Amino acid sequence: MARKILIVDDEPNVLFVLTQAFRSVHTVLTAPDGTKALEIIQAEKPDLVFLDIKMPGISGMEVLERIAGTGVSPIVWMLTGDEDMDTALKALKGGASGYLTKPFDIDKVRGIVAITFEDQEKKEVHDRSGDKPWRVEKKK
Repeated sequence: MARKILIVDDEPNVLFVLTQAFRSVHTVLTAPDGTKALEIIQAEKPDLVFLDIKMPGISGMEVLERIAGTGVSPIVWMLTGDEDMDTALKALKGGASGYLTKPFDIDKVRGIVAITFEDQEKKEVHDRSGDKPWRVEKKK
Protein backbone atom coordinates (compact mmCIF):
# COMPACT_ATOMS: atom_id res chain seq x y z
CA MET A 1 0.00 0.00 0.00
CA ALA A 2 1.36 3.42 -0.95
CA ARG A 3 2.00 5.67 2.02
CA LYS A 4 2.67 9.41 2.21
CA ILE A 5 6.19 10.53 3.03
CA LEU A 6 7.00 14.17 3.74
CA ILE A 7 10.62 15.26 3.37
CA VAL A 8 11.49 18.57 5.03
CA ASP A 9 14.93 20.01 4.37
CA ASP A 10 16.36 23.34 3.23
CA GLU A 11 18.97 21.51 1.11
CA PRO A 12 17.59 20.81 -2.40
CA ASN A 13 19.97 17.86 -2.85
CA VAL A 14 18.51 16.06 0.18
CA LEU A 15 14.96 16.65 -1.09
CA PHE A 16 15.95 15.31 -4.51
CA VAL A 17 17.76 12.18 -3.28
CA LEU A 18 15.01 11.14 -0.86
CA THR A 19 12.27 11.91 -3.38
CA GLN A 20 14.00 9.73 -5.98
CA ALA A 21 14.40 6.93 -3.46
CA PHE A 22 10.68 6.66 -2.65
CA ARG A 23 8.55 8.19 -5.41
CA SER A 24 8.08 4.94 -7.33
CA VAL A 25 6.46 3.25 -4.32
CA HIS A 26 5.01 6.01 -2.13
CA THR A 27 3.50 9.46 -2.45
CA VAL A 28 6.34 11.87 -1.70
CA LEU A 29 5.74 15.42 -0.54
CA THR A 30 8.50 17.96 0.08
CA ALA A 31 8.89 21.17 2.03
CA PRO A 32 11.91 23.51 2.08
CA ASP A 33 11.14 24.89 5.55
CA GLY A 34 9.23 24.35 8.76
CA THR A 35 6.34 26.67 7.94
CA LYS A 36 5.52 24.83 4.72
CA ALA A 37 6.01 21.49 6.50
CA LEU A 38 3.35 22.32 9.10
CA GLU A 39 0.91 23.33 6.34
CA ILE A 40 1.50 20.05 4.49
CA ILE A 41 1.25 17.97 7.68
CA GLN A 42 -2.14 19.50 8.47
CA ALA A 43 -3.49 19.21 4.90
CA GLU A 44 -1.99 15.89 3.75
CA LYS A 45 -1.55 13.93 7.00
CA PRO A 46 1.63 12.08 5.99
CA ASP A 47 2.46 8.68 7.46
CA LEU A 48 6.18 9.44 7.81
CA VAL A 49 8.17 12.67 8.01
CA PHE A 50 11.89 13.11 7.47
CA LEU A 51 12.60 16.40 9.25
CA ASP A 52 15.83 18.39 9.12
CA ILE A 53 16.79 19.70 12.55
CA LYS A 54 18.51 22.92 11.47
CA MET A 55 16.60 25.09 9.02
CA PRO A 56 16.14 28.83 8.65
CA GLY A 57 12.96 30.14 10.26
CA ILE A 58 11.17 27.43 12.21
CA SER A 59 13.67 24.73 13.23
CA GLY A 60 12.97 21.04 12.88
CA MET A 61 12.85 20.74 16.66
CA GLU A 62 10.11 23.37 16.81
CA VAL A 63 8.20 21.64 14.00
CA LEU A 64 8.47 18.39 15.97
CA GLU A 65 6.94 20.10 19.00
CA ARG A 66 4.15 21.69 16.94
CA ILE A 67 3.18 18.42 15.24
CA ALA A 68 1.57 17.30 18.49
CA GLY A 69 -0.89 20.21 18.26
CA THR A 70 -1.98 19.36 14.72
CA GLY A 71 -3.95 16.26 15.62
CA VAL A 72 -1.83 14.33 13.11
CA SER A 73 0.62 11.73 14.34
CA PRO A 74 3.14 10.82 11.67
CA ILE A 75 6.25 8.83 12.43
CA VAL A 76 9.12 11.34 12.46
CA TRP A 77 12.77 10.72 11.66
CA MET A 78 15.08 13.67 12.23
CA LEU A 79 17.86 14.53 9.77
CA THR A 80 21.00 16.31 10.92
CA GLY A 81 24.36 17.35 9.59
CA ASP A 82 25.78 17.27 13.13
CA GLU A 83 26.47 14.32 15.36
CA ASP A 84 25.33 16.24 18.43
CA MET A 85 24.00 13.63 20.84
CA ASP A 86 22.22 16.22 23.03
CA THR A 87 20.09 17.37 20.11
CA ALA A 88 19.43 13.79 19.05
CA LEU A 89 18.31 12.88 22.57
CA LYS A 90 16.04 15.93 22.73
CA ALA A 91 14.48 14.87 19.41
CA LEU A 92 13.87 11.34 20.68
CA LYS A 93 12.37 12.65 23.92
CA GLY A 94 10.25 15.03 21.85
CA GLY A 95 8.63 12.18 19.96
CA ALA A 96 10.94 11.44 17.05
CA SER A 97 11.36 7.75 16.21
CA GLY A 98 15.01 8.22 15.34
CA TYR A 99 17.57 10.40 13.64
CA LEU A 100 19.91 10.08 10.69
CA THR A 101 23.16 11.97 10.18
CA LYS A 102 23.96 13.44 6.77
CA PRO A 103 25.29 12.21 4.50
CA PHE A 104 23.24 9.04 4.95
CA ASP A 105 23.26 5.67 3.28
CA ILE A 106 20.16 5.61 1.06
CA ASP A 107 19.84 1.84 1.42
CA LYS A 108 19.71 2.26 5.21
CA VAL A 109 16.99 4.90 4.80
CA ARG A 110 15.01 2.58 2.50
CA GLY A 111 15.31 -0.15 5.14
CA ILE A 112 14.06 2.19 7.86
CA VAL A 113 11.04 3.13 5.75
CA ALA A 114 10.26 -0.50 4.91
CA ILE A 115 10.43 -1.60 8.56
CA THR A 116 8.47 1.44 9.73
CA PHE A 117 5.62 0.81 7.32
CA GLU A 118 5.67 -2.93 8.01
CA ASP A 119 5.29 -2.24 11.75
CA GLN A 120 2.59 0.34 11.06
CA GLU A 121 0.65 -2.16 8.94
CA LYS A 122 0.88 -4.81 11.68
CA LYS A 123 -0.40 -2.30 14.24
CA GLU A 124 -3.32 -1.29 12.00
CA VAL A 125 -4.32 -4.92 11.46
CA HIS A 126 -4.06 -5.55 15.19
CA ASP A 127 -6.09 -2.44 16.05
CA ARG A 128 -8.87 -3.53 13.68
CA SER A 129 -8.99 -6.92 15.39
CA GLY A 130 -10.17 -5.36 18.66
CA ASP A 131 -7.57 -7.37 20.55
CA LYS A 132 -5.45 -6.22 23.49
CA PRO A 133 -3.20 -3.13 23.11
CA TRP A 134 -0.50 -3.37 20.47
CA ARG A 135 2.33 -2.47 22.81
CA VAL A 136 2.29 -3.30 26.47
CA GLU A 137 4.39 -1.14 28.74
CA LYS A 138 6.46 -3.00 31.31
CA LYS A 139 6.02 -1.76 34.85
CA LYS A 140 9.20 -0.83 36.63
